[in-house]
Amino acid sequence: MFAMRFFLFFFLYIYCEISLLVAIGSNTSVLFLILLMIFISAAGLWLIRLRGLATLFSIRQQLAQGKIPQDAVISSVQYAVAGILLVIPGFLSDILAILLLLPFTKTIITTYLLNYFSTRMKFNTQYSQGFSRTETFDADFERKQDEDKWVK
Repeated sequence: MFAMRFFLFFFLYIYCEISLLVAIGSNTSVLFLILLMIFISAAGLWLIRLRGLATLFSIRQQLAQGKIPQDAVISSVQYAVAGILLVIPGFLSDILAILLLLPFTKTIITTYLLNYFSTRMKFNTQYSQGFSRTETFDADFERKQDEDKWVK
């Protein structure tokens, strides 16, 4: 059932992308449409590169301060997804990328992701609480030469 919904969603997405390209291409020239797609893809690549470096410095700074860089990581993932959506040719993907970059939708998505992952982590820690993490195992180690591997 999941595969059926996925293929239906994928088909509708492709249909909407092609419909938007044809509608915009018929109202403008094809050359303008191609140049617009190239410009938007270049902007997406620039966004991915710029935010990658900024995120690296932000994560380093937060780790140096002893903080968990969850906001920086989620922000970088949002920028990376937006950049990838900008690189994909089509206007529907560009609209989704712009929605990821707008401040009010970005905070909504960040809040949703933090709540989702915090509930997932609480769910996973419920099962691991029954195990003792302080158990140690004693083992002896002795290094021996394997005489069969000696060159004779």
